Amino acid sequence: MKNKIFNALLTGVGGEGALLTSVIVARAANIEGHYVRGTQLHGLAQRGGSIPIHVRFGKDVRSPIIARGEADMLLGLEPMEAARFCYFASKANTSFIVDTYPIMPLVPKLEGRQYPSTSSIRKMIEPFAKKIIMVDASNICSQKFGNPVFGNTMCLGVAVGSGILPLKKSSVLSALKQTVPRGMDKNLKAFKMGLDYPDK
Repeated sequence: MKNKIFNALLTGVGGEGALLTSVIVARAANIEGHYVRGTQLHGLAQRGGSIPIHVRFGKDVRSPIIARGEADMLLGLEPMEAARFCYFASKANTSFIVDTYPIMPLVPKLEGRQYPSTSSIRKMIEPFAKKIIMVDASNICSQKFGNPVFGNTMCLGVAVGSGILPLKKSSVLSALKQTVPRGMDKNLKAFKMGLDYPDK
């Protein structure tokens, strides 16, 4: 991607590490010499609030905001949040990586509403997706490490391993070490699990 700007949209909910994951992507791009711009919706980044995060990198990036239909990658760290921001995606451009671990917002939970199935969410996304990888990352990491929080790092590994995120493994590892010094052993294992994930 010599002259192309890469548009990565990360979606998730507050308190689950979406902002931290975007910092790792931005730092890795910067390590590779890319100019990086982006924006984070901090106002809603309290636990459970919806967060769309724009990260754009390349040779000459002017705006921090991804235009509608122009996302190259949508990394959905919560399944309904991936579906909610499909208007940034297009069938021609966008590859989705979606963690299937659901986080039900408080009000619908108290009202006893049903969370949509993984297959229903996939159907919502399909009209906007060039490619979809559904990963049970947080559940896998919960079983493996006793904590679902490492699912974000696993999803990042899937993004790199599949070639969807055009950054080198070494750059992402360096950014990971700079950004998340605690729990590094589990983060590195989760990242490798993502790199080796078979369904890419």
